Amino acid sequence: MSLDFNTFIYSLPALNLNELDSVSLLNRVDKKFTLPITQLFELEECLKNNYRILEIDSVRAFRYENNYFDTPDLNFYKEHHSGYANRVKVRCRKYVESGLTFFEIKKKEKINRTNKYREQTSDMIFSLGESQKNKLSDFTRKNTQDIALILKNNFTRITFVDSNFSERVTIDTTIVFIDDNQEIKLNNVAVLEIKQSKTSQSSPLLQFLKQKGIREKSFSKYIFGIISLMPNVKKNNFLALIKNINNI
Repeated sequence: MSLDFNTFIYSLPALNLNELDSVSLLNRVDKKFTLPITQLFELEECLKNNYRILEIDSVRAFRYENNYFDTPDLNFYKEHHSGYANRVKVRCRKYVESGLTFFEIKKKEKINRTNKYREQTSDMIFSLGESQKNKLSDFTRKNTQDIALILKNNFTRITFVDSNFSERVTIDTTIVFIDDNQEIKLNNVAVLEIKQSKTSQSSPLLQFLKQKGIREKSFSKYIFGIISLMPNVKKNNFLALIKNINNI
């Protein structure tokens, strides 16, 4: 994150975690945008006029750690690659500053709509227990018994909520992908996501991005992590994603 933007976020009005929880949006519509970190300053006026920022114990930029799970032959990745409508992602996520950890299943149900299941865990998990595998079987017909940790992912996130408490906006930076052999960093990329209960053009930030000619571009940390760490995996349908990130 640029120093100027990092300074800017501390000028915004804050909201606390309880207020954020009122906009949980576990079933939601997502719109994602990828842009250079240097372009974040263009969002400042829109954010200042229309959004509040999450603050916990005087911290506004939070570290996240993800463990992603898949079958040994990457069935979940392959479903994404082939555009399967009801595809899933499985992860354990740790909110570093708070120490909270959750097991999560995200299922893409329709275009841009995601249904999310989460349960709190005592710590980061590196393999799924039987109860978690059974829950996963409610979301997919794939064999859940051989699910294993595939990659780790770290990043920093700032979270905004609009003045009507109808949408969340997140901006992720310092994105890192890790497996047993390597670590790959996306130092110059910011991933912006707008999350709403339903598609709405009343979103101030969506309107602003449209006026600026910044187009929606899908980005999945799990998918790009697989592509980055496993160069021989099939990725024909993600060439546009790869080109976009490389251009940044």
